Amino acid sequence: MSDGPHKSLPMRLGWRRVAERGDKRAFAVGEISNALIPALEQDCRNEIAPAFLDAICSAFRDQETSLFKDQIGPQLDSLRENTGCGLERVVLEHAIQVAERGGRGIDGLVEATTNALTDRAARGARQVEEHYCRKSSSPRAQKVRARIEEAIGGAAIKGLARQILKLDPRPSSSPTLRQQGLDDGVSLR
Repeated sequence: MSDGPHKSLPMRLGWRRVAERGDKRAFAVGEISNALIPALEQDCRNEIAPAFLDAICSAFRDQETSLFKDQIGPQLDSLRENTGCGLERVVLEHAIQVAERGGRGIDGLVEATTNALTDRAARGARQVEEHYCRKSSSPRAQKVRARIEEAIGGAAIKGLARQILKLDPRPSSSPTLRQQGLDDGVSLR
């Protein structure tokens, strides 16, 4: 007997936890949202180089302090050649889009990073759904994806974006995802 398709999911541990919580009705949507943040943070640690973050932050900060609001687009385009695949590329593309729409300064950078993390979360939900379609049934896969997408809407992704950009301090300790006792069980609504 299997523990579920999330055990064989070829994704990082954080995303397997998100899939497990999305699959089991015992977990509330808030608990799925809480599991999303560590999964996204792990993706950022593995895929975004500190040098890239420094470069993109300085581009937006320089533009914010400039007396003449120059176009930031060419400066961001110059980062393309040194940008890696994955989340770095997504952050850069969203930064360029935000700059084209007139987004400026730190607020524009936070918006771009939040959009990139939201895209990554949606991509993760689609990957989980695809895996569940292969290893389980289609209705179960759609249910898991719908629950994860609902959790994405309630997750504190903007707060995570601010932490990644080092605008807000990281929490002193990450909240535990495991239940420790009977009082930590399923919440009664």
